[in-house]
Amino acid sequence: MQGDKATCRQPVDMTARAAACLRAGGMLVAVLGMLGAGPARAEGADSSLTVEASAGRGYGLWSLLGDVGVSEATFLTLGYTGARPEAGTAATHQLSVGVDHLAGEHWLLSGIVSLGLAKGSDTELSQERPRLNVPGLTARTGYGSQGVQLAAGYDSAGFHKVEYGLDASLGLHRYPLRRQLLTVSDGTPHVRYAQEDLLWVARPTLGARLLWDGRWELGLRGGFSLYSEDPLTAGQFTDAEKATLESQLEGRAAARLALAGLRRRQLRDLGAAVTRRMADVNAGTGFPSAPTRFDVKPSLTWRLNPALKGQVSYAFTRYVPTQGVAHVLASRWTVRLGDPVRVWASVALQRDVPEDLPAEVSGLLTLGGEYTF
Repeated sequence: MQGDKATCRQPVDMTARAAACLRAGGMLVAVLGMLGAGPARAEGADSSLTVEASAGRGYGLWSLLGDVGVSEATFLTLGYTGARPEAGTAATHQLSVGVDHLAGEHWLLSGIVSLGLAKGSDTELSQERPRLNVPGLTARTGYGSQGVQLAAGYDSAGFHKVEYGLDASLGLHRYPLRRQLLTVSDGTPHVRYAQEDLLWVARPTLGARLLWDGRWELGLRGGFSLYSEDPLTAGQFTDAEKATLESQLEGRAAARLALAGLRRRQLRDLGAAVTRRMADVNAGTGFPSAPTRFDVKPSLTWRLNPALKGQVSYAFTRYVPTQGVAHVLASRWTVRLGDPVRVWASVALQRDVPEDLPAEVSGLLTLGGEYTF
């Protein structure tokens, strides 16, 4: 998540601010409810600029968020997120625009629309052999996205020793998943076959946080993903298509390996896109290797002093059937460099446990910063 993935907002007469910021849905900035342990913004500041970069397991992700106050109770958010799941895969670029509105002293209402720009990645199935007048064969897969997300959050925002916050959100996203076969002659590709599947994803989330003594915060967040089609087969080459491909290639074993690699690449590429808002993917949540069914993340945050805050968290992800589970143990530290600037770093260990493959352990890193003005 971007920083805490939350930029706290509240009327100026409130001490504890209701956290909430829109961050990508499906693919870009998505709604962050009142749960993200967001540090307070400088009083009276109307705007902020946030940057964040994450890396691990060959995955790279970068994001930029602008947050502009248009009135005392209304904020406009503009965001961009880019991601590259692995070398050889085209980068994903997503844009979003949203509105946060403070409804009284306790409620925050949010809405966002997002657009994932169309992308495509090529996998070479056979090389061109000009001397034999044999064209090469390439598989091209890609997708775009369109989404909308709505959220509501409540914060007790009082002066008691113990305070609390609750939030809920619902996102709906559309993914046109494309696949093509191209022949390559004299270095020029020609489309010979094209097919598109449409995948709809609905994702409700719930969150809660408990604050006490002004120093400690216990958070819990969970989400569930619903798909209109099986995300493991939507957009993939069918068995009949693969059989036809193999019959046309001289090296059938090599063709099977290439198609298997293509499938793994697609699932990893879609893992972050269709299961979480892409801006939620970082060292705190982990980098999903497949579409998820549900995820749960408890966290404990403590403020050591006004300039330093630490957090430990654990995230559990259940992928869709046959894809296994993931565990992420993370630590995050945020330093405030005066009122306008804060920076943070997160490190984590992720352990993916597939059902039919050995477990894989990897390290993750996120760095970010925010300037408020």
